[in-house]
Amino acid sequence: MTANVAQRAGHETAPAGLLVLRLAAGGFLLPHGLGKLLGWFGGPGVAGFAAELQHFGLPSAAPLPLLLAALQTLLGLMVLAGAFTRIAALGSAAFLGVTVALNLSHGWFWMHGGIEYPLLWLLVNLAVALTGPGALSFDALRTARSGFAHGR
Repeated sequence: MTANVAQRAGHETAPAGLLVLRLAAGGFLLPHGLGKLLGWFGGPGVAGFAAELQHFGLPSAAPLPLLLAALQTLLGLMVLAGAFTRIAALGSAAFLGVTVALNLSHGWFWMHGGIEYPLLWLLVNLAVALTGPGALSFDALRTARSGFAHGR
C-alpha cells in the first residue's frame, strides 16, 4: 500500500518535476545564446563569438556566428517553453556536445576550463529529450488541441 501511495504521488508531481527540469535546461542555455547574439549578460556578442570560433579553429565567417547564436537562443527558448521540446533539447545537447569536445583537453573540472559543467547541461538536455516536456508545456497545449495525448 505504501508503494502505491508513493507511486501515485510521483505521478502527481511528475509534471512539476518536468517543468523544473525544462526551466533549468532552457533557462541556463538561453543567456549563453543571448550573450553571443546580443552581448547581453557579459557575453561576447556576434563579433566576439566569431573570434571564439576562430580561436578554436572552427569556421567563423559571416553569417555563421550570427546563425549559431540565433539558433542557440531559439533552442533555449523552445526548451524553456516546452515547444517542440524533444527536438529543441536534442539540438541544445548537440551545442553542448561541441562545448564538451572543445574543452576535453582541459580535463574534468570546469573551474579549470574542463568538461564538467557543459557535460552536466548536455545530460540535462538529454533527459528532457528522453522524458518529453510534460503536461505544463506548449507541446501539451498543442497536442491537447489536436486531440492527441499530451506531448509525451
